[in-house]
Amino acid sequence: MVGADALVRTGWPYFSASRHWSASLALYAAVGALLGMALTGIISLESYTLGAWAARGSGKRWWLRPLAYGAFGGLASLSTALFTFRGEHVARTKLATVGPLLFVSAVALATAFGVLLAMWAVRCWQRGAWPRFWLTIAAFALAAAVDVWVDLTQYVSLYARIHTILEVCAFLLLGATLGLVLHVLTQRFARAVFVLRAGCVLSMGWLALATFVPPFRVWIDASLRHVWLEEVYVGRVLRREQIAEAFFKAPLHWRGLYMSRVDRLRDRYPLGNLKPAPEWSAPLHETPEFHEQIAALRGPNSGYNVIVYYVDTLRNDVARDPLIMPNLARFAERSLDFPRAYSAGSDTLRSLPALTGGNYDVSSTPENDLVRVAQRAKYERVLIIAKSAREFLGKLRPEFRFDRAVDIEDYPAQQQVWGYGAQQTTAGPIVDHALQFLRERRKGSSPFLLWLFNFDQHNWRELDAAHVERAAAAHHIEPGPDTLAWRYRVVASAIDAEFGRLVQELEARKMMDNTVVLFVSDHGEALGRDGFWVHSVFLWEQLVRVPLVLHVPGLGSRTVNDRVSLIDVAPTLARYMQPEPSMNGYHGEDLLGYLVPNRPPRRLPLLLTAASKDMLVRIGVVDPVRDWKEVLSLEAALPELYDLRAPDPDGANQTDGHDRITLELLRTLAHSPIFPQSADDFDVRDTREQKAQWAAVPRSEE
Repeated sequence: MVGADALVRTGWPYFSASRHWSASLALYAAVGALLGMALTGIISLESYTLGAWAARGSGKRWWLRPLAYGAFGGLASLSTALFTFRGEHVARTKLATVGPLLFVSAVALATAFGVLLAMWAVRCWQRGAWPRFWLTIAAFALAAAVDVWVDLTQYVSLYARIHTILEVCAFLLLGATLGLVLHVLTQRFARAVFVLRAGCVLSMGWLALATFVPPFRVWIDASLRHVWLEEVYVGRVLRREQIAEAFFKAPLHWRGLYMSRVDRLRDRYPLGNLKPAPEWSAPLHETPEFHEQIAALRGPNSGYNVIVYYVDTLRNDVARDPLIMPNLARFAERSLDFPRAYSAGSDTLRSLPALTGGNYDVSSTPENDLVRVAQRAKYERVLIIAKSAREFLGKLRPEFRFDRAVDIEDYPAQQQVWGYGAQQTTAGPIVDHALQFLRERRKGSSPFLLWLFNFDQHNWRELDAAHVERAAAAHHIEPGPDTLAWRYRVVASAIDAEFGRLVQELEARKMMDNTVVLFVSDHGEALGRDGFWVHSVFLWEQLVRVPLVLHVPGLGSRTVNDRVSLIDVAPTLARYMQPEPSMNGYHGEDLLGYLVPNRPPRRLPLLLTAASKDMLVRIGVVDPVRDWKEVLSLEAALPELYDLRAPDPDGANQTDGHDRITLELLRTLAHSPIFPQSADDFDVRDTREQKAQWAAVPRSEE
């Protein structure tokens, strides 16, 4: 099973192969010993009851054993059968009734047939029909190989229950193959029995080591932390081992898999009470002198127009390349540039709410969310967005709502798209509609919040090839050795050209004197690091470092090298919409404060989150002063410490030798608002408002 896992695993260049093999085999040896005990008990019970009864019938009751094991297999699959046929569409058909019965019957028949075949093989050996015996063994082995092939390559990411049944079938088929071979060895060689018994003793000792020596399990967790990206067989077994360990430790207080990982972390580190520290709920406080200095920089005008040029999935290093994005480079030279800005997460569902809310707790929308502040300030709120992005956010982040939204088609009407897959470029049409909006405005109109939501960079892999070729030729982006990374850069250059067109229009209309313009991204893209091409899952610098450039009338240009976060955007822009807006609920700080000489230190650290398949898997903290970033893998329940001064900041885990810093930053994470307090906090899809809405829906309507 470990070998089958290795055949489909793709990340070998990025972790220690020797540690993977040794830890995987150690894990399987312990689990195998436990399963061996369970199967031995079942078979012994059957032999002393049903087996003895069948023997008294002079062999005429041979069918009892296949029947009994078939019934056992069918009953064991009952819950999976009911789950499989309770889907929304299947529930309306006859399959909802007959499907579970057919499913259970098929499993029962397959189990009975397998037992019958094994019994027949033993009889063939006893009668000297060796070719039939070895042919049966080959049939079991071939069936196991086909089962594994289907499980790992054909039905990838199907229902976990179906994968479990396929995995159990492979285990039983391989077990039958090995069992028959061992039967022959014990019949022909007397010493084979002694060797097998010695192996059993060693297996029991290994199981005891894994059960009663916690550092051994920590070593397995640390050695196999990479398997969570490609869970396959080793990851599945590791997950089950975690569940079993947590359940048997406190069966009456079992809190589920996700919270058991939190409990595991508490067992390993002295973290104390896992509640947010008081400073996270305290309002943003500035000394009177510091507040006056910021107000002086901002000036008396609090009714500036605000334009947000938002680019989904734009890496900071690509945005900083003047050969790829020259318009942004020129814009940064005469604006406030924050080259060390961090996102709040490596996916949109975490970073966008933090940007607008100024708060790391994205499970709810605060009253001082930037979009709500604009509404209270009587701003005209306009969103221009790609249709696929609008549909995605409308479902998963409905709080991101404007007075008027303009959807730009980015996929054919007959196509279904969810998050990914849109191939039509929208960067140009988005700016076209923005310019039309600016030209149609009349003098004396109320100020506006205009949000341009660019989604082309998110769709860089799916965008039409002809568009990419034209953009590459127009912006002179030469192909490199990596065609995928080249395509990403080409899309960035096309977005930059449209941004330049927008700035040029603003300058021509003399609107830069009364308009705050923000160029920002929500997160980056991996582009092949450690075999990973997209975003989310990890908290590498390529995923969480983002461009943040702010043009403010009258402030000129400045490069701020302090570490800042997207949560600083909301309190900064809110003060341009209202003279003295409430700062309650903000974890961020006014970015203009970084222009004040001898400013006070940042009151809160920078936090990061990452999800996989919509479930929270990593959280992190960046020390705003010291050059350390700590990432907590919630799946492995182990922290990772990284030196941000290193050429590759995410290249080497520095926890060894830095125990004090590791524990200090881990406690900061454990007492922050992003640390999960319940199993619901692991689900990144639903906000508190959505959960409350679902709770209010009658069961019949669900």
